[in-house]
Amino acid sequence: MNPLLVGAGAAVLVVSSAIGIRLVTSTGLEAVEQQYRAEEEKKKRGGFAALLDAFGALFMRPAVQLYGAKRLRKLDQAIRRAGRPDGVTVTIFVRRQAGAVALGFLLLLLFSLSGQILFGLIFFAMFALWMRVWLVSAAQTRQRRLDRELPDFLDVLGVTVMAGLGFRQALERVCDFHEGALAEEMRRSLREMGLGMSRRQTFEGLRERTSSPAVGSFVTALLQAEELGVPLADAIDSIARDTRREHAERVRQKAARAAPMVSLVMIFTVLPGAILLIGASIVVANLDVLGDFL
Repeated sequence: MNPLLVGAGAAVLVVSSAIGIRLVTSTGLEAVEQQYRAEEEKKKRGGFAALLDAFGALFMRPAVQLYGAKRLRKLDQAIRRAGRPDGVTVTIFVRRQAGAVALGFLLLLLFSLSGQILFGLIFFAMFALWMRVWLVSAAQTRQRRLDRELPDFLDVLGVTVMAGLGFRQALERVCDFHEGALAEEMRRSLREMGLGMSRRQTFEGLRERTSSPAVGSFVTALLQAEELGVPLADAIDSIARDTRREHAERVRQKAARAAPMVSLVMIFTVLPGAILLIGASIVVANLDVLGDFL
């Protein structure tokens, strides 16, 4: 049996099952219930996410039990480090992961019945790892954004402090004119300080949430400067220079690591084509001589 036809049939069966489950479990009061749900539940999801939500809701309870309280706390920390991409919470993540595993298992069964166990295992592994890979990728993307935004943010913050504003007022002013992941984290830190947390506790929490080497170095240097009584404007200016230098060094390291990859691409793509072209040219140029031997 053609694997493509089996895959297409499996997809149609999955979508039809999700629609059927939705119709059977509907109460007719969803519009009223929607007004009392949490904010993240109010956001309508479409496409693949809606399919995962529909299937994951059926296996939510056993999935939470398998995770356990300790792993759920670690998962919440990982989602925080990723910046809650697409408004995902622990509940949404577990539900979608359960839905992805269920879909993968269903495809595994369908492919196994058609004798294509290898394809089934591949699809099952892909669906089972889907959400975790997505979360890690989102966290890495956010970390790169934080590392890229920090030097410019500190430059503006240092100039604002040198203009005579206090650290908190300067931070508020800079956040008003900046957008991005770093500005969001700084606004959260400002809210925490407004609720009574100390500056040390706030920035230690920032370092823990972001897991960015650049942000971690900034927080460490800032807290050390505060303990040693170094003028804040000078400390921020020094931290900004060090951060920019470290960022440039990381860029150079990435470029150095990319050079061997480019060489490998050239070896495995351009070189075989060049060899074939040269060989074909030699053969065409010596057809008469080769004809005598043949």
